[in-house]
Amino acid sequence: MKVRVSELTQYLVCPRLVYFGTQGRGYESYAHTHAHTMREKGMIEGFILKEFAFNLHKITDCEDIAAITAIIGDIVESVPRIYREELEGLELDLMEAVKRDFIQGMNDEWLKKLRTENELTELERVHGYERERMMYSEKLNLSGSVDKLIIADEEVIPCMIKTGKSPGYGVWRSDRVQLAAYAMLIEDEFGSTVKRGFVQYIREAEFRMTQIRRSDRAEALRILKHVRRIKQGAFPDKGRNAPCENCAYSKYCDTRKTLLSKLLGK
Repeated sequence: MKVRVSELTQYLVCPRLVYFGTQGRGYESYAHTHAHTMREKGMIEGFILKEFAFNLHKITDCEDIAAITAIIGDIVESVPRIYREELEGLELDLMEAVKRDFIQGMNDEWLKKLRTENELTELERVHGYERERMMYSEKLNLSGSVDKLIIADEEVIPCMIKTGKSPGYGVWRSDRVQLAAYAMLIEDEFGSTVKRGFVQYIREAEFRMTQIRRSDRAEALRILKHVRRIKQGAFPDKGRNAPCENCAYSKYCDTRKTLLSKLLGK
């Protein structure tokens, strides 16, 4: 049973996201429609922020204010073409309004933090990176597309872009698990040991380096086993802190629970 790295992070949010998101169970079209009706504005903003992370070198290497403004405009305008499939069906007026609000809402402090030199931007400047590198491990039957893959001499470093808030320090547990999964994919493909990774919390211009710990690897492998069982048909319990109020599958989740209760005589 093939598993994607993104399904490991879904499991950490709520194991039932993996169950309802598995292809062939008939819930895909409903979730797609729900995403467009419930999270359109946030989705567009997320894609814009992600493109900023992919194009930081253009902003940090430029000193002219007019040129920086033009670069920002180009980044924002590129989003509908790059994410054409994901944004299909959205109204043009909404797209233009979000892009306009995003540019108007940018502040000098955020741009200054984006332009501040750090270890990650230095690595990217010297070694570059491969965007959205797809990898597959036959041993783990696991696949994933890491946002940035930096090859610095003998070191291969995964970097993830996150558009949510950053923790007070370090990186979120789910991000450590995701990085550990990418590290194992890299190790199977390149034959080298991955010791660290980066997370770009682009909304807050926070760039965090973290070591790939043994505990993170163990957690990723543990979750991988659970995800396989769910994809094979096991219906899991809800996550302890599952965001049910914003879930695309809440309607079906409750229905499934009722049916199971009847079958079990509860």
